[in-house]
Amino acid sequence: MKMEFGVLGPLRLAVDGEDVELDQPMLRRLLAVLLCNANSPVSADALAHALWQAKPPASARKTLQLYVHRLRRKLGDPDRIVHGPAGYRLVVAPDECDADEMRRLVADAHATVDLGRRTALLREALGLWRGVPLAEFADVPAVLTMSDALADRRLAVLAERVDVDLELGRHGDLVAELTEVVARHPLHERLRAQLMLALYRCGRQADALATYQHARELLRDELGVDPGEALSTRYQEVVRADPVLDLPARPSRPRPAQLPAAPRDFSGRVGELGELDAVVARGAGLVTISAIAGAAGVGKTALALQWAHHRRADFPDGQLYVDLRGAATAEPVDAAHALSEFLRALGVPAEQVPQEPQNAAGLYRSLVADRRMLVLLDNAHDVDQVRPLLPGTATTVTVVTSRSRLGGLVAINGAHRLLLAPLSPQESHELLVALLGERRVDAEPEAAAAVAEACGHLPLALRIAAANLLDQPRRRLADFVADLARNRLCALEVADDGQAAVRSVFALSYERLEPSPRRLFRRLGLVPGFDATPEAAAALDATGTAESTRLLELLHDAHLLQSHVDGRYRFHDLIGLYAGERADEEEDPRDRGAALDRLYAWYVGRLAAVDRLLLPYRPMVFAADPAAPFDTALDALAWLDDEKSNLIALVRHATSTGRHDAAWQIPFLMGGFFEHRGAWSLGTRLLRTAVDAVMELGDPDLECPVRVQFSIALVRAGRVAEAVVEQQRCLALARETGNRQREAATLNNLGWMYHELGDDTRALASYEATLPMFTATDDRGYLAITLQNIGDAKSLLGDFPGAVEALERSLAIAREDGLVGQEGDSLVSLGQAHARAHRHREAVEHFRASLAPVSDAGNKMTEGLAHSELGRSLRVIGDTKAAAGHFDIAAQLYHDTDDVHLAVAAHLDVTEVHAATGDLDAARRALEMARQLHFRAPDPVNSRRLAAVAERVGTP
Repeated sequence: MKMEFGVLGPLRLAVDGEDVELDQPMLRRLLAVLLCNANSPVSADALAHALWQAKPPASARKTLQLYVHRLRRKLGDPDRIVHGPAGYRLVVAPDECDADEMRRLVADAHATVDLGRRTALLREALGLWRGVPLAEFADVPAVLTMSDALADRRLAVLAERVDVDLELGRHGDLVAELTEVVARHPLHERLRAQLMLALYRCGRQADALATYQHARELLRDELGVDPGEALSTRYQEVVRADPVLDLPARPSRPRPAQLPAAPRDFSGRVGELGELDAVVARGAGLVTISAIAGAAGVGKTALALQWAHHRRADFPDGQLYVDLRGAATAEPVDAAHALSEFLRALGVPAEQVPQEPQNAAGLYRSLVADRRMLVLLDNAHDVDQVRPLLPGTATTVTVVTSRSRLGGLVAINGAHRLLLAPLSPQESHELLVALLGERRVDAEPEAAAAVAEACGHLPLALRIAAANLLDQPRRRLADFVADLARNRLCALEVADDGQAAVRSVFALSYERLEPSPRRLFRRLGLVPGFDATPEAAAALDATGTAESTRLLELLHDAHLLQSHVDGRYRFHDLIGLYAGERADEEEDPRDRGAALDRLYAWYVGRLAAVDRLLLPYRPMVFAADPAAPFDTALDALAWLDDEKSNLIALVRHATSTGRHDAAWQIPFLMGGFFEHRGAWSLGTRLLRTAVDAVMELGDPDLECPVRVQFSIALVRAGRVAEAVVEQQRCLALARETGNRQREAATLNNLGWMYHELGDDTRALASYEATLPMFTATDDRGYLAITLQNIGDAKSLLGDFPGAVEALERSLAIAREDGLVGQEGDSLVSLGQAHARAHRHREAVEHFRASLAPVSDAGNKMTEGLAHSELGRSLRVIGDTKAAAGHFDIAAQLYHDTDDVHLAVAAHLDVTEVHAATGDLDAARRALEMARQLHFRAPDPVNSRRLAAVAERVGTP
């Protein structure tokens, strides 16, 4: 049963979409009071006072019970009104009340960085109001308070929306609306200041000044006061025509130009090019999608690129391109990864790219809305891969190529399907002329036609055949046709199989290579979907980088490799399949295995170097590659961004071929990537594979560390209950093997996870169980950590003396043993314990004492926490200026660690303290930063706080 409650206007109740008439005034009054206190009990006395005002009858309680009974019947669910010792409570779900829906929309607006989407969400929120909230209950104080608050909220949301529209340059559209609103609310200074700005930007300076004069007269006559500072400042700005009032120049938006080069010597396909032109012309005002489908090698990508380059001028706002690698021989590109790359091309910093695919898709559609752009989605696997990448407005044209017919895209999204057949004989002739020259083709017209026939009239095969012939300028075309016919693989193929024709051409090109490039060609085919650099190719082929570069260029010149990005090479998927076949046929299994061993070892060495930079405090497990060109964490992250698809392909290949060591090592060493990029969805998938791999190896000493890493990823992904299960498995393993130290460490991890689940009592029990173990092993480092955890848990449970005792013991051990990082951690926890006990001056002392050791230890997370907590306690004791400085430092430190949730909280702290000191400009700058970060990784706690702070500060 779906319930709807309406308070943003006359009281409304609906059940399953049907309005329910509440014909008795007392029932309406009762529901209104309960709604104003939704999900909180209201005492019988308070309800009686609301129903009968100052004179409740003697039978008020019994009559109230009767009204409650009747209201339950109207609601159709007796459990909706719960009676308990504290009174009556109306149960309302978060999505059942229009006021809650309004708050959600406003919070979403605050969370988005896109101004167009923000104003749309605020307009949607304003559209929920149906009139004066609960106006009929003006004589009920509890309802009147809520009614006034909701009316004020509407004006605040309206003012926020107007601010956004002003920033978007819509002042001309706002004048009439604001004039009407100000007439209804003549003393609302913020709205009047907005009207003045809109008038000024429309060239109506005198009207803007008259608006101010009218406000000043009203305020003096009715309230005996002058206009406030903000309105007075706006007046002075208008008088002197201050440039600050001019519409700020919007930063120029990036215009991506991602199209690969147009194919050289393109010919034919006149009809298909015209068909694409016609589709775009017919699609004016509509979302235009063209799906080019056809067999492998038929020229889908070439056609799409030829058309795209020819029509580039029609898309002045840019062209986006991605190869989705949809062929079955490779791992398709995840739509979320493609969205991430598109967003970065559109100017979104990497750290602000939303990790949730739905949020990323929404931001992408917002950024391309109303822009004249082309999106080319090449080599799509299926419709599900394509749909998240489709723009939502008619100004952007999308072209998709795929071997699939993409029926769902045609049926549901209205795409136009263009089925691409092989070239006609005439088109094949024209292409050979373009590639080989008219003289050579016309000298042997019948042989040229036979070449085209042998190539199945497929452009890919024709281009490779032509590349062979260009290297042999004296060779007759008839001899080349004879070689094709004699190729030993052809006899094994079906005569009318298009791929057979392609394979025979591949074979001829391959066999003309020298042994060294042939060997590298085969070995590059060992890992499907692999995207090679000279360094990786050198490892695979046991050569130097200079030699591997030379060989890669030879393969590129022979059209057997594509160089899609400088310094990176990949196969067309058909050629990759062929390379794998030749490797299986010609490479000794031991040589194949050795090549893969070298490749995996090279990647593990590079990843170990990355791990050292991104997670410097983790004990080294593998030897880092000393040649790894990473000086900073940013260098390491950039390499990981480039190699992510390769790493996923390698894990997949290792898993499918039983290379269990590589299958766990690569995900394990990608921990820093998951942490810094917030890629926890990918992290949980790959680390699940790693756990399965170590299970296959049957090594409990490996299983526990990998499960720990997996469980951390699960916690970060919000799947804490699953993480607990993983840790309990580690605990069982530790106990089975008698490893007391690992058992204690696992109990500590479990304590942290119980804390994340909100069960600090169980967390404390878990921590305390580890004390005798660490004491017995004399592991004083872990003992200090455990005592700190115990102190934190006791502090959260309200046991201040017990917390201080444990934390001071932890601090003493840290200082005695020179554990600088632990000293800082213990001091921060002591400060938090004092702050929770409202002893903020003592808390300040501990937080200040922690700053030096946490900085010396280099742990920016703890350093950020120390500054943030110090700022809060300083603010409580009244030192807001110092508090603001520490909040600023904390925000920067959290930025450096890439912990978005903590960075948002710190920026909100900065916002609040600047607002408290009256520096609204600084407050709004901090709030905007919080909003942008929050959009990248939204969470409910920050979302609610963001909405509340934004309303107080008064900024869009």
